[in-house]
Amino acid sequence: MATVIKNGNVVTEQGVIKSDVKIVNGVITALGVDLETSKEDQVIDASGKFVLPGVIDAHTHYNMANQLGVTADDVESGSKSAACGGVTTYIDFASPLEGKSLLESLLDKQANAEGHSYLDYHYHMEITGQHDFSLEDLQQLTRYGISSLKVYTTYADRLPDDQIKKLLAMVKETGQLVIFHAEDDDLIVSFREEFQKQNKTGVEYHAESRPHIAEVKAVQNLLAMAKEIDVPIYIVHVSTGEACQIMKKAQEEGQKVYGETCPHYLLLTADCYKKEQAQRYMMTPPLRTEKDQELLWKGLQEGTLQCLTTDHCSYTVEQKLQFNTCFKALNGIPGSETLLPLTYSEGVAKGRLSIEQLVACLATNPAKLFGLYPQKGVIGVGSDGDITILDPEKEVILTGEKLHSAAGYTPFEGIKVKGYPVATILRGNIIYQDGEFLAEKPQGRFVKARVK
Repeated sequence: MATVIKNGNVVTEQGVIKSDVKIVNGVITALGVDLETSKEDQVIDASGKFVLPGVIDAHTHYNMANQLGVTADDVESGSKSAACGGVTTYIDFASPLEGKSLLESLLDKQANAEGHSYLDYHYHMEITGQHDFSLEDLQQLTRYGISSLKVYTTYADRLPDDQIKKLLAMVKETGQLVIFHAEDDDLIVSFREEFQKQNKTGVEYHAESRPHIAEVKAVQNLLAMAKEIDVPIYIVHVSTGEACQIMKKAQEEGQKVYGETCPHYLLLTADCYKKEQAQRYMMTPPLRTEKDQELLWKGLQEGTLQCLTTDHCSYTVEQKLQFNTCFKALNGIPGSETLLPLTYSEGVAKGRLSIEQLVACLATNPAKLFGLYPQKGVIGVGSDGDITILDPEKEVILTGEKLHSAAGYTPFEGIKVKGYPVATILRGNIIYQDGEFLAEKPQGRFVKARVK
């Protein structure tokens, strides 16, 4: 039995074409007009709709430990929520475990996800200052199919500059891509100490206590180290327009630097921290200004930023409100389910991005950067039959009550979007359609990357 999507506007790497798509045994086997079908085939009419490669959320934190236990969304609820938003693959993070090698830590993370994920998944391996690493460790990861390594420049598990240089020198040999949470720790600590002295600890001070200069300085420092060693790097969740402009300048000078931003930095501002229950909007880096939003959209338009992700790290409102200080409240928001509708509505529908640019940022680019292409991220013969069907006319008012994250709320409450996913297909299997979640059990698989 095949799954055949008929009459859709299919977004391929060559552009939008009117075509059918046929999927057999989980793989796309044909594109073309009026493809033949049999009585046994599962046929979906996509007339008037966009047929997209399945969305890849390349930055999620499902089932992540924190000081209160774990995030609201585990692998099962997180992947279900993402599927209802058109996501078919996500990339989460594996943390080093005490007494275990990096590969053993990764395998432990993978084992915990097996049988619980509704979507296909991959991992970035974290490299922290609390866990030593060697070239052999990295080579073991590449042989297993891990193409990216995550480094924090702040927090307790940050990696010092000398160790970052050591890591960058090693990946020059292994071919892996190092991705960075870029905030300058010295500045963050200095601002925190000063704010505490002045008793400015309320949640309304969140953005001021982690100012834009902390991101800018960290990006400048990382670019200098990467240039010295001559390796590409990737900056996660870019929040400031200035950092984006610095990355653009480096690119123009021939340096290979990639990056992502998130819907919350494009749609929300630091004014949210003045609202009641402002903890709902707390994440790091914090929300910025309308000027930053303009420059980030420009960064996506010009290709300075290659990916749109969510940094999905969900907590319930009850968890969020446990602390009433910007230095203790849990940082992180739900986002996987609203990634596509928000960026289509605010990007494509409002003329900021073409549909081809959006698909590149949501599927093709992350697949290429993290070694999943052409298995993922593209509609083409031989690629996995991961498809998202989007109705460009469907209007939805986002409410936490109707979304599927275990967080139970959305920071985008009340926003009206035009353009919404109406079907999510994973390897030919319809797991979400017309508002109904159809998957009877989790059948997501770990996907290995091709390391350059």
